[in-house]
Amino acid sequence: MSSRKFFSLFVLCALVPLAAAWASLRWGWFSAAPTVNHGEWLTQELRLLPAPERGGGRWHLVYVPAAEGEPACAEEGGAGTPPSRCAQALRILQQLHAGLGRKQARVQALVLAVESPVVRARFPHVEWQAAQVGDVEVQGRIVLVDPRGLALLRYAVEPGPQQAQRVAGDIRSDLLRLMNYERSGV
Repeated sequence: MSSRKFFSLFVLCALVPLAAAWASLRWGWFSAAPTVNHGEWLTQELRLLPAPERGGGRWHLVYVPAAEGEPACAEEGGAGTPPSRCAQALRILQQLHAGLGRKQARVQALVLAVESPVVRARFPHVEWQAAQVGDVEVQGRIVLVDPRGLALLRYAVEPGPQQAQRVAGDIRSDLLRLMNYERSGV
């Protein structure tokens, strides 16, 4: 085979897939695949927690209470009264952490608030850290934070028990997937 014929075949093999890809995008033949994550990716980089000094940090499930409009995790109402969003978030964090089994050691459930929530005593797996988070993008939500302290995904806290169960399942699915893909060597 001559060098000219070889070069022509090489260019043809390179240009045909490029032209097909361009035509697919241009005329809308390509449909984006559905995403596999259930949470909402944060649009900007946000460091919620300090990075560990040495490698091997833990994943965090963080609840950031809303800055205004909701008391700091007030006691739940009586029978028939739905729990506050904060109490519901703490229940979700407690159940998620307890349900992780052997992976509990790699995950910490945490509340970032100015003052410790009153109802936190009923949730032994949930820890509290004094902090004021001014970013409205994460307030009133559960946030999945990687071992380096970067917030990745956020989840809305729903007051109803069925919605809370769905949110907990979504968080668990995303957390386990991210922990499996982690490359920290843990």
